[in-house]
Amino acid sequence: MWSTLGDWALTSPWLVLAVIAVLAVSILLSLPVALYRTDAAQRPDIIRALAELWSFWRRK
Repeated sequence: MWSTLGDWALTSPWLVLAVIAVLAVSILLSLPVALYRTDAAQRPDIIRALAELWSFWRRK
């Protein structure tokens, strides 16, 4: 599997970058979905988890 990904990265780096961008956008778009129609008691846990994810990405 890793050799296939390495070959893709060497032959078409924009394709690999596009796949990574799609994954990042899907994570960001999951934010409103996660908060939609949740109980008020569950929202702080979701928001805390998303804040930890955001701080993880900002460190890099």
